[in-house]
Amino acid sequence: MKRGVGYCENTRCDDFSKGVFLLNHGDTFYCPRCRELGFTEKERGHTDNDRDVFGEVHVHFNYDPKEKDYREIGIVRDDSLPEDVANSYHLFSPLIKTEQRALKVAEAILANLNRYRGLLDGEGIPRTTEVLLSFDDEFGDFSRKLAGLAEEWKKSGIAVEKPAAEAQTEA
Repeated sequence: MKRGVGYCENTRCDDFSKGVFLLNHGDTFYCPRCRELGFTEKERGHTDNDRDVFGEVHVHFNYDPKEKDYREIGIVRDDSLPEDVANSYHLFSPLIKTEQRALKVAEAILANLNRYRGLLDGEGIPRTTEVLLSFDDEFGDFSRKLAGLAEEWKKSGIAVEKPAAEAQTEA
């Protein structure tokens, strides 16, 4: 799903530099008020390298349409991962305006990138899915869903098998 914001560049228009939310948009944006050609700032993302384990997410936010630049960056880091094995992901979103929202989005992206491999779509935006476990489910259904979640976690980029001797000493 392609998301972005369209901006009017006509200084005489009442909607000059005001954002219009765009979903599954094209490359051309016309201001709905003055019908002049404006520009689109797409939500996009990229990674620093091709490693499967992500240790850091940068969310570029608070977009300034006059300067065509992002004013702020929110960074969430997992310090438990060694820097030499971890990848960084960068999301550029004109939809995010506050630091609080940027950090929540960064945290959710970091969790999902490490939970599932291959989450990035063609635009470099992670696909997100939720797994809901309900204690109200029948025991058999709950157990099956829990086992499925355990299998997903085993396949994640951060799953690490402990040597048998180490696992026994911790027990």
